[in-house]
Amino acid sequence: MKVEECHSQGTVHIPMSCNVQEAAAQMRAQHVGALIVTDPAGDRIVGIVTDRDIVIESVAKGTSPTDTLVGEVMTPRVATIDEKADLADAMQTMASQGVRRLAVTREGASIVGVLSLDDVVEALGRDWTLLASVVRHEQNRERTASVQTPLPM
Repeated sequence: MKVEECHSQGTVHIPMSCNVQEAAAQMRAQHVGALIVTDPAGDRIVGIVTDRDIVIESVAKGTSPTDTLVGEVMTPRVATIDEKADLADAMQTMASQGVRRLAVTREGASIVGVLSLDDVVEALGRDWTLLASVVRHEQNRERTASVQTPLPM
């Protein structure tokens, strides 16, 4: 399975000059756990901020969410994977880089979406459901065939 088959389309961006409260509100409104962080002009990607970053780097330290900027709590590097890569490669990248989300790129350039661990689990779940269906149908076919064909005596 390819990354392009299961990643979330599009990305939600936030300038690094926004505060943590604005980031949390945008995450809630967009139903996402991470935002791609851009420079103040919105022209260049400079990092990623996750709900976990907000909790660990702001809330747990007791800083004010309105006084703490996204740029202070974000992760400055964004792990990426090409949309044509295999899902197994994406999982390997997540494991080796210790992240739960990858920015999905097209031809190594523009970000076209985000692949989260939840996306991977959902995709693999669909595959396992299909596999279980194959087994179940084969078992039903065998049962039907054995009822119609009496055993020799």
